[in-house]
Amino acid sequence: MSFVRRHAVPLAAAMAAAAAAFAVVVVTTDGGGPAGDGGPATARASGGLAVFTRMGCGSCHRLAAAGSTGPIGPDLDERLQSHTRESLTAVVLRPPAGSPMPEDFGARMDKAEFDALLDFLLAQREPR
Repeated sequence: MSFVRRHAVPLAAAMAAAAAAFAVVVVTTDGGGPAGDGGPATARASGGLAVFTRMGCGSCHRLAAAGSTGPIGPDLDERLQSHTRESLTAVVLRPPAGSPMPEDFGARMDKAEFDALLDFLLAQREPR
């Protein structure tokens, strides 16, 4: 009896890699000039999707803009509405006691990545 061993990348990992690659292309090709829609903040928000994907945020959090359906953490489509930049920074850098969010999450990114992630997340809030 012969067995064929197949090596496959899980679909979710492949989709995450594709999303990250797309976001990087968007950021590096959109100089934020007149053809872009707003310059550095927009580029950072686009780069924030790549950070969200690379950091695995979607495996825990639901966020429509990222196509994520994570069942563990808070639903960001609902929770982001009540956050300011300051409150979101605090939650990410110092998760509440008992939270499954890693306590060193903020240390896993440099300042530019963290700012891009925050810009991306805050851009997802809908006006009330």
